[in-house]
Amino acid sequence: MLFGLVLLLIWLVLLVRFPRITLPASAIVAGLALLLAIGAVFFQWLESRQTQQLDIDVRYSPDDCEFGKPLKVTVDNGSAKTAANISWRLLATQTGYNSNLLDISSSDATYRVDAALAPGQNWERCFDPPRLRTGYRAPDLEYRADRIRADFD
Repeated sequence: MLFGLVLLLIWLVLLVRFPRITLPASAIVAGLALLLAIGAVFFQWLESRQTQQLDIDVRYSPDDCEFGKPLKVTVDNGSAKTAANISWRLLATQTGYNSNLLDISSSDATYRVDAALAPGQNWERCFDPPRLRTGYRAPDLEYRADRIRADFD
């Protein structure tokens, strides 16, 4: 922060003392910064578009899973590229509400896929139920993935 303030003050002094040289140079630097910002926004948009093609379905399904691991997660790669290092944060909510009911102080609700998924491939696994806030039961809640991240090849 201090470094940025010092650079700003130096730039202002140079602008006042040498406006004929500093003004065109400032325009060039501002133009380059604008191009870099546009490029960063474009690549972020591409990544989010590919991440949106990952379908992560989280259900409380004790009949389909082994005992003690009733949370079934299915990840489908609907993108045209291989997805690796897929991770997400789990949210548990009551129907009609959006408050996260996981007890995040005692457990980490971040999950990940340990294998790369080719286009069109899916992955299934059952997990232990996370700790919930007091007064809530796991079968009564809706689960969903949030903050989905992945690397695409």
